[in-house]
Amino acid sequence: MKKSFLLVVVSFVLLSCGGGSKDAMVRVVESTYPDGKEQKVVYYSNDDKKEKVKEEMYHQNGVLFWKGSFKDEKRDGYWCSWYQNKNINSEGNYVDGMQDGVWKIYYENGKLRYEGAYKNGKQVGEWNFYNENGEKIATENY
Repeated sequence: MKKSFLLVVVSFVLLSCGGGSKDAMVRVVESTYPDGKEQKVVYYSNDDKKEKVKEEMYHQNGVLFWKGSFKDEKRDGYWCSWYQNKNINSEGNYVDGMQDGVWKIYYENGKLRYEGAYKNGKQVGEWNFYNENGEKIATENY
């Protein structure tokens, strides 16, 4: 029984680590604060291209400032940023380096500030704006 359990654990660890798989990413700390804390961390593909895959930026207090992914060296997919108090600041998607889809921007207190959609990097449709109490104060159409 113990041998079976040990075999399962070892197999899980090896599979989780990818066994040196080319799909793994290489983590590079590109900048630090004067106190040595990480400021900017970039992940690169572990293949012949060595392309930027993901980026993280940190506030000086160690809280994540923003995080997002890349495709063909351009922002692509979900991106999110946070205030130093860990509340979300903004969130939305990029396609081929341009904002695309619904984006939401928040006040530091966590309440929604405004929301609206982008298409190919340009504002489209109805955008709603709110005050710090979460009450809708304006709507604009693009």
